[in-house]
Amino acid sequence: NFSTDTLGQYVSDRRLIKAARLLRVSAATHGRKQVDIIDVLLLQHMLWTYPQQKDALREFIIDNLTPNNDIVDQSKFLLQGLAAEALTVVKKTMGDVTGESGAREDDLDTIKSIVSELREIKGLLEQHSDDLERHIALLDDLGHNNIWITSDESQSVKQACLPLAVTASTTVSEVLNYATTLILALTPVTDDDVRSSVIEVLMGSSEDINTMFSDEELHMSLKEAKRIFKGDELKKWKKARTSM
Repeated sequence: NFSTDTLGQYVSDRRLIKAARLLRVSAATHGRKQVDIIDVLLLQHMLWTYPQQKDALREFIIDNLTPNNDIVDQSKFLLQGLAAEALTVVKKTMGDVTGESGAREDDLDTIKSIVSELREIKGLLEQHSDDLERHIALLDDLGHNNIWITSDESQSVKQACLPLAVTASTTVSEVLNYATTLILALTPVTDDDVRSSVIEVLMGSSEDINTMFSDEELHMSLKEAKRIFKGDELKKWKKARTSM
């Protein structure tokens, strides 16, 4: 773990128990029934042994404070595959998703299966979006109602974390809109004769989701970008930033 590998120290079970108790006290004193990731900021004052370790520990905690956005990358990949599969089936049924125009039962079952998977992905994205919005609200509130963190410290944390959280939230919203639109494209609310075209347009827009970055994202430091983007998406960010 970070404490052992980077700080070169062992954190005893006793200290971990005390840290867990402090996090619960922090949550309770702010009217919450459970510990939130924002409470983890207090660990920077508990898990170091030598003063020279404080900065590295604080940096690690802040770097990992924003909820992980890996689910977005995974969802993008799955959505693209499901969209391609849906387009193939819809072309076979001539846009029919109900069977009223003679679509085969096995093709209709495939469409239902795709919609079911899409709804599962949508549910996970909605939960992640809610988590990010709550995280943003806690960061906004950090300097006003947190009795454990000084105003200077809270301002520093907000400057480091809030832009990342907002960017992550925007990205989730884009992918969530993609999933929602694809679900609608496979239900009777979309006319049969335009269903294939809608999915094709949507598949084209997925490239934009993967390659377009906001001005704020393009002006991030590499360190900040690594917190949000992973794998191919990070490579695309680097390429887009180089071409600015």
